[in-house]
Amino acid sequence: MVNVLLVHGAIADGSSWSGVIPKLQDAGHHVVAVQQPLSSIPDDVTKVRQALDILEGPTVVVGHSFGGCVITNAAHGAANVKALVYVAAFAPDEGETVAQHAEQFEPLESAKHFDVDPQGRLTMPQDLFPQYFAADVDPVQARIMAAVQGPSDAARFEFVSGPPAWREFPSWFIVAGNDQIIGTPLEQWLAERMGAKTTLIDGASHAVMVSQPDAVAAVILEAAAS
Repeated sequence: MVNVLLVHGAIADGSSWSGVIPKLQDAGHHVVAVQQPLSSIPDDVTKVRQALDILEGPTVVVGHSFGGCVITNAAHGAANVKALVYVAAFAPDEGETVAQHAEQFEPLESAKHFDVDPQGRLTMPQDLFPQYFAADVDPVQARIMAAVQGPSDAARFEFVSGPPAWREFPSWFIVAGNDQIIGTPLEQWLAERMGAKTTLIDGASHAVMVSQPDAVAAVILEAAAS
């Protein structure tokens, strides 16, 4: 049995994994879901690396959305990492930004609707959050997710990534088949580039770990057993 470190994305929090965590625990794994500050990618990386460094034994590191960018940097050079799992996530290579990835594909309608407050913090309007972030999630749960979303620094789209951990460790990738935040084509391209073992979940929204916890947990368990 191994450790599983779960890393949420922007405009989200650790509760995103609430449907997945019991399934991993029931399989006998020790699970930690990080609560990131979302103040900057470097701050998030520091938080995740601190959590990773205190875990003893083989560890599977899982990142959703911007959490993929975070684990790409935080897991670099970590001696206890066994595998990486990207869940509808960004996976930059060294010297790349997330903004550069998005420019390669058709713009998404959701990109027009993010709000940036005077402090430079990014959120999705609560009335639009279910439509774009969590279209296949129970409507009440989607509204809760919108209310608890973690405001994130808008500057993270221009963060220049360092040496990628996915070049060091076996990687898995869950592609959400109806992702309106990152976009399914971009996820497929990232997964193919990294040579990840890829699972496409048809019709899944960006919040695939909430709407399809069984399928997401199954991939994480596969990585843990590898």
